[in-house]
Parts: sequence; C-alpha cells; structure tokens
Amino acid sequence: MQARRPFWGRRASLPLVILLMALGGGCAGPTAIPVAQPIETPVIEAETRLWYQASSAFSDGRYSAAIHLYERYLTTYPKSRRANEAHWELAQSYEQMGEAAGALKEYRILAGPEGAPISTQSAYAERALHRIEALRNQSSVPGAKSGHTALYVSFSNLPPMAQVETWIRQLSAQGVSAILMDASLESSFTRPPVPTGPPPSSPLPKLPAGALFSTSQGPVMTDWFSVMVPQAHELGISVFAVLDLFHAPLSDHRQESRMMLYDPTRRKVHPWTQFDLLAPPVQQELAQLLVDLVRSGVDGMVFRARAENSFAYEVSDGVLRQFEAQVRQPSSEVAQALRERMTVRQDASALASDKTLWRWVGWKARQELDVLARLKKYVQKAVPRLRMVLEIHPEALSNPTSALVNYGEDAAEARRRGFDLLLGGASREASDVRSFGGSFKGWSRDVIQSEKGEPQTLPQGWVLLRTPTEHGGGMFMGLAQQADELRTPDIRHLVFVPDAPATLP
Repeated sequence: MQARRPFWGRRASLPLVILLMALGGGCAGPTAIPVAQPIETPVIEAETRLWYQASSAFSDGRYSAAIHLYERYLTTYPKSRRANEAHWELAQSYEQMGEAAGALKEYRILAGPEGAPISTQSAYAERALHRIEALRNQSSVPGAKSGHTALYVSFSNLPPMAQVETWIRQLSAQGVSAILMDASLESSFTRPPVPTGPPPSSPLPKLPAGALFSTSQGPVMTDWFSVMVPQAHELGISVFAVLDLFHAPLSDHRQESRMMLYDPTRRKVHPWTQFDLLAPPVQQELAQLLVDLVRSGVDGMVFRARAENSFAYEVSDGVLRQFEAQVRQPSSEVAQALRERMTVRQDASALASDKTLWRWVGWKARQELDVLARLKKYVQKAVPRLRMVLEIHPEALSNPTSALVNYGEDAAEARRRGFDLLLGGASREASDVRSFGGSFKGWSRDVIQSEKGEPQTLPQGWVLLRTPTEHGGGMFMGLAQQADELRTPDIRHLVFVPDAPATLP
C-alpha cells in the first residue's frame, strides 16, 4: 500500500492554483507594499503653530510676546527637538526686555551643570556661558530700546465679553504688547478724587464697587481676568492689574482699619475713605488679595498713587501710636505742626525748618513703602518674574518735597526697593515725554545691589500718555510706531489712555 503524501508534497489542484495566482497578482510577482505617508496629527499641528507664533514674535522684535509664547511652548512641549533653541531665544528676549534674572535662568539651563561632559552639553552651551559671564560683568542689561506699547483699559472701556477675543486680536495686530486693566472698580485712573473737606451734609453718591477677579477677600463684580488673561497670553500680550490698595475691594468694614482725616482749622478728625496700610489686619488681607490676583495669571501689578493730596493729614490711632513708639515724639506735636502749616509751602527750605512735620511725613512715607515692599516680595516669591509698578505723580521727580508731603511719594526710595515707576497723574501728550525724559535720565541704573553676586532686573520707567485724537475710533493704528519713537533708555514702557471705548469693525 502506497503511503499518503503530506499535503505540501502533493500536486495542487487546479482551482487552488487559480486562487493562489489571483491572490498573488498572477505571474507579475508581488506588488510593492504602499508606504504610509506621515500624518500631521493635531498635536504636531498645534506645536508647529505655537513655534511659528513664538519665533515670529522674536524675529519681529516683539520680545514681550516672545517671552509669553516661548514659555508656553516649553511648558507644553518640554521634550521638543526645538527646546534648546526656544530656551536661547527666550533668554535673548528677556535680555531685550531688561530682565536679567529671567535671562540668566534660561542661559543656565542651556549651559548645563558645571563640569558636565561636553558630549552631554547642548550646542548652545558655549554661547550661554559667554552670556552668563557678560551679564555678571555689566551693571545693566542691553536692549534699552525695547519695552511695552501698552493700552490702559478701564472697566467702562472694556468691550462686550463675547467680543474679547476679536478685540485682543485687533490690539495684537496693531502692535500693542500689554494691557493695563483695572482690578477693581475702585482702582480706575478715571475715578474722580474724593473731596478732602469736612463731610457734606448730604452723603456722596455711592459709586459701584467690587473686584474684577476671583477673590475671597471682598465682593466680586465680574471675573474679567479669567476671560482676559488667557486670551491675551494666547497672542503674547501681557496683562497688568491696576490696583488701588488704599481703596482695595476688601470686605473689611471696621473703622479701625480706615484712616481719619485731620482738619487743622476745626482741630477735629473726620472719617476718611482710605484703608490704613500700617494696620496689620489690613496688611494680611491685602496679602491674600494679591495672592488671589496672582492666581489669575497676570504678568504684573500697578499700585495706584493717592489721588488726593492729603497724605500729611491722614491719621489713625494705630499710626500715631507707632509714631510715638518709634520716633519718641508726642503725636500732639504732629497736630500742632499741621495746624501751623495748613498750606504747605513748596520750597524745601521751608519744610526743613519744620522738623516735626518733616519727621512725621518722612517716617510715615517710609513705613508705607516698607509695607508695599513686603507685599512685593511676598507675591514675587510665588511668581519671581512678576513686574511690580508703583505710580507716582510728576512732582515726585520735579518737586520731591511737595510729593512727599502731599502724596507720601519718594521716588528714590521706591526705585531702591526694585519698583518700576509709572509717571501717572493726568495722562499727558506725547510731546511731553521728552521733557520728562531728563528727569528720568539714568535713574534706572546702579540702584539695586547685586544679590549674592547676581545681577538683578533693574527698575524701569513707565509713562501714561493720552491716546492721539486720530485713534478716537478705537482702532489704535500706529501706536507701536509712535511708542518706538518716544521710548528712551529710561522710559521704556508707554501706556496709552484712550478717550473712548474701543469699537470693533
């Protein structure tokens, strides 16, 4: 009996041969397997788009926008093959904006650990080391012609919330790099000053109040910052919160938290609207308020100056007790000095002759500035690159004695503590900027001691400008070019104040 052949040794039947030929494509041999084309996924598209936005901002000289966009790129895509290039251009952008600390941080990332093998270093390591050495050997950061072209936006000038994205895109297209925005209704540059005389027989009309960001410390009108900040950052626009600490949106209604106003003609005090910044409970509430504001993602804060020239006459039991304890002088002598000088003469020699008044306003101004500096340090501990700006009146530069007595302002002390200064008060014409440039000249250099041998970001100058009449329609075309023409090494940031709300096309 013949053994059966295994299956693979038998002759295939005709139907099977035909089937195999059909599957194999006949006698032409196997066809080439098609190569799958790379598909650009939504993730890759998003990365490419963000990189293009950041690199375009950098190449166009919009360094503030580049900082935002490169930081977002590195946060979102830390392992990207372009990460080292992003760190380098981010560091360069920081330098151009005068922010030494930010630049050093990025250069150190590129330089890598000290003593690391060359094989593990990035291609940017040597250049980064050179920049670190250069920054350590110079007192200021180059790029003095870089700064913000900013637009101040009061609550009344905000566009409808549904149109915010379109509005921000319009500002970005016109070269606006920063928005200064009221953090509360009480903080507006356009809010009228409070009368400093005795209380009127009929109460003043109650103005609307409340924060425009989410906070647990006081009433919230509308959380505008949660809408504005992310959309502004999407296009590389910085957002600075304008806040009046003297009229902060706190729920504290205790009278001991408020200042009183001394009336030397009647030898009486009457209630005043301002919070007492020297009261410890108020300081604690303000610290938490600022923490809530930082959580909104703002890039900086602008602390408003006093609108009223009442500084010398603002008193409270707590402040007077502190003065007596620290200066060892009876507060009754302060009252006597205020009565004798109801109208403060504007020359320094006259003020110097009155030692009590000089001692009073000087001590109180330093105490308030100490409080502001502690608040600054507190929030910058959480967000080191947060810029803190202090508004001053023009008198702080042109007549420091008058500014100290009337507003409690000391520009020299403020800059030593690392505050940027905003020349505020009434917004001025562009032609006035150059006249103030002489007062600012050189003030931002050599005023901060290096910390542990590290160069620090130097204070910078800001100025409020009236928006030219041709921009009344709210389109703001040409503001960036005008800002570039007016910018000086010391007045870096130009803030335009529109006369009317923006209109969208």
